Amino acid sequence: MNGPGPERGPARAGVRGERVVRKLNRAARGSAPITGTGAAVVVKIGGRALEGTHAPAELAAELARPGGVVLVHGGGIEVSAWCARMGIAPAFADGLRVTDAQTLEVVTAVLAGLANSRLVAQLRARGVDAVGLSALDGGLTTLDPHPDAARLGAVGRVRGVDPSLLDTLLAQGRVPVLASIGAIAGELVNLNADDFAAALAPALGARDLVLLSDAPGLLLDGAVVPWLPPGALARTLARPEVRDGMRPKLVAARAALEGGVERVHIASWTGPGTLTRLLAGEGAGTTLIAAAPQAAHG
Repeated sequence: MNGPGPERGPARAGVRGERVVRKLNRAARGSAPITGTGAAVVVKIGGRALEGTHAPAELAAELARPGGVVLVHGGGIEVSAWCARMGIAPAFADGLRVTDAQTLEVVTAVLAGLANSRLVAQLRARGVDAVGLSALDGGLTTLDPHPDAARLGAVGRVRGVDPSLLDTLLAQGRVPVLASIGAIAGELVNLNADDFAAALAPALGARDLVLLSDAPGLLLDGAVVPWLPPGALARTLARPEVRDGMRPKLVAARAALEGGVERVHIASWTGPGTLTRLLAGEGAGTTLIAAAPQAAHG
């Protein structure tokens, strides 16, 4: 069965009702000022974003938000380091990891094991009720092989999301922490974490998707672009300096915006209040918007 199963019982009915109400509320907000509150925020953490000594505590302090926060984490630097230890040469194509059978074992062990457990432990030690999961848990995602699987290997692409499990956890005040490991017909596959987060955000009715990494934002002509208006993304992707990890981020941002997310923020962690500033429109980095500024702010 490719889609989510039928709703059963009062618990599932309640979750389904909550999703309907959220969609109606989201539609009713129309062009109201964007505050980043009232709906779940999806945050993807990658690169060295949280390697600072105090960064996990700073993040933990920002996770008690109306609507809740869903965290998706990467771990590509650590995966590459473990590959090197095992004599496996990392390979990439258009910023995406080529995942052969050996690399898949490392990716799964690091992302769904070490990286996920470490982040959950750090957050729980600081009072956050974090729950570690992956893209395959609870029927969260339905996947297809990546269109470029012949070159990329065991890599999937999200076809559908059933947010029921995440809705339940968020309603309980918990913080889902998700690794980008999925499955197709019982076989494990790697997912690009930016793509995974970009698929989750519309399914959860999120108004904001935040992509945090070591990159301070989109760099063009040597400077960070503070915001990209509607229609500029296609031209930006065509520019030769947009390459490596930034290209998948912009492609993911486009998918999220097309799915109904209003803003996507690409930034680095800059200390206490980073997430709050980004959602208030006051943070450093690049913000991509789905509507022109005058429409987005009334």
